[in-house]
Amino acid sequence: MKVIKYLSVLSVLLLSVSLAAQNQLTSSPYSMYGIGEIVNGLYGQNSAMGGVSYGMRNSWLLNVGNPAGLAGMDSAKIYAETSLFLRNSHYSSAGDSYNAFHGNLASFLLGAQISRRLYMAAGIAPYSAVGYYFNSVEEVEGAPNQYQVSTYQGDGGLSKAFLSTAFELPFHLSVGVNLNYYFGNITLTESQSTMALKETRYAQVLHADFGLQYVRQTGKETLLTVGIVYGYKQKFKFDNSKTVSGIYSGAEYDVRNTTQYIPEFYGIGGSLVHKKMTYAMDYTFRKYSAISSGSSRIKFQDTHEVKTGICYNPGGRNFDSYAKQIDYKLGFTISNPTYTINGHSGVSWRASAGVALPMLNGLLNPAFFYEQLNITGKLTQKSVGMSVSFSLSELMFRVKL
Repeated sequence: MKVIKYLSVLSVLLLSVSLAAQNQLTSSPYSMYGIGEIVNGLYGQNSAMGGVSYGMRNSWLLNVGNPAGLAGMDSAKIYAETSLFLRNSHYSSAGDSYNAFHGNLASFLLGAQISRRLYMAAGIAPYSAVGYYFNSVEEVEGAPNQYQVSTYQGDGGLSKAFLSTAFELPFHLSVGVNLNYYFGNITLTESQSTMALKETRYAQVLHADFGLQYVRQTGKETLLTVGIVYGYKQKFKFDNSKTVSGIYSGAEYDVRNTTQYIPEFYGIGGSLVHKKMTYAMDYTFRKYSAISSGSSRIKFQDTHEVKTGICYNPGGRNFDSYAKQIDYKLGFTISNPTYTINGHSGVSWRASAGVALPMLNGLLNPAFFYEQLNITGKLTQKSVGMSVSFSLSELMFRVKL
């Protein structure tokens, strides 16, 4: 079963779904602000381990979280990976509550060793998502005791296409860079009984982030890896337009472009592989306060995030049965929310569990998670969901490009 036979089908499917249905990744009413809800750690091989990446590397892992980790790939193979994401959420805010189900084909990656010390990967993944629908009953201005219903709806988001490169250096070091192209549309609609206002925003921007890893065999059955990452702050503009229908049917207006930012971030993490166990932890600081919400009630704030994960392999990498080839994974993530509501903050956390199953010349990685966001007195979001990552490999000499 060759990777290339899957590549064309998966590429077309992912691109069409990612560009046309980004809204299916969230149903939060607060995704209407800024650039939407940031998609982070909910897909990929290590989603069951909390999404740890900075100190992770192995022969199967297409690690673009820290691109230096690509240097751990098997030099004789080419790899392809795609991920599916599903989530059911319950939202409670201001005395109201509702449930929402959403999902999407989340990402696609392709990677291989190019030369003796050079490794590369390319792919596409979601970066932010907008998806909401709600009604608001408001008193008509100048007409006491008369009310009208306004409907607010939004969809879209930003996707990220990237080319990742890693170089293997002396002294147990590897260095990597992600060259990212962010792009996407966001559509915001407000409608009443007599008219509707539709605002469309489009953005595209180039950006890069960097990674470094140090890997060392510290014992006969012990491997230590430490990694650091950094991404700089990048300014970009949304090209905006508005269309009014109803009384002023078909009227279109140019709107002033709005400035936003890809936030600066940096992180550090590591992993320790000892016999049958792998232990990993990441810390990330992101300056989300650079993002403008456009509202006095909602303010984006800097975040501190800690991810932890463990993996158990009963065969200790010495496979003599299928059962001993299965990896068992657990993870936990905690951070403060990316935004405040009327000055109120809170906590966000996620617990996850999953396995890695050898299948069809590849690895199937189903992961299940429960997450909770609590902004004190303002918003509670509880979600259950799953992601499925499927990785394929093929010997390089059998691949016809």
